[in-house]
This record gives sequence, structure tokens and C-alpha cells, in this order.
Amino acid sequence: MANIDPNLMRVFRQRIRNPQCFGRVCGALRSCNYHQLRSPAGAYGLVDRLSECCGVPITRAQRDNAANWLMNCGVDPLNTAHRRRMWGIVRGGLW
Repeated sequence: MANIDPNLMRVFRQRIRNPQCFGRVCGALRSCNYHQLRSPAGAYGLVDRLSECCGVPITRAQRDNAANWLMNCGVDPLNTAHRRRMWGIVRGGLW
């Protein structure tokens, strides 16, 4: 199973502090569900949207790692408990 890239998460945490970026990230997360994130198209699509929302260029390896993590962790952005856990990760915790 893939792990979250600590350098990429550090940059993501810095960028998401911007209210405009925060709104775009929330919109991207609300636009997908559990089943979409379990497929490569959905996981890679979300990684690409988050990269674009935050203005963070990512390498192919970072993109692959993030998409694999999403596909394997079983997160559902539409589930309230999962959203709380995701924000815990953004704040610095572990899944």
C-alpha cells in the first residue's frame, strides 16, 4: 500500500490555507464518491484536480503514489466520518 508523500502533504497544507484554494479543494472532494476513488480513473482524476486547485505541480511518481493511496485506503468523501478523518490527515495526523 502506498503512503502519503510527506513533502507533497506539507505543500498541500500550506496552499490549502488560502480560502480560494480551500473552496476549490472542498468542491473537488465533494464531487467524487467511494466507488469513483476505488477506480484508477477516479483516483487519478482527483489527484489531478487537487494538484490543479492548489497550483502544485506533481511528478509522475507522486501522482501514482497518491492515486494508489486513494484507491487502497477506502476513503469516501461523502461520508461525514471519513471527511473528519481526512481533515485530520490535512492537519497532520495519520489515516
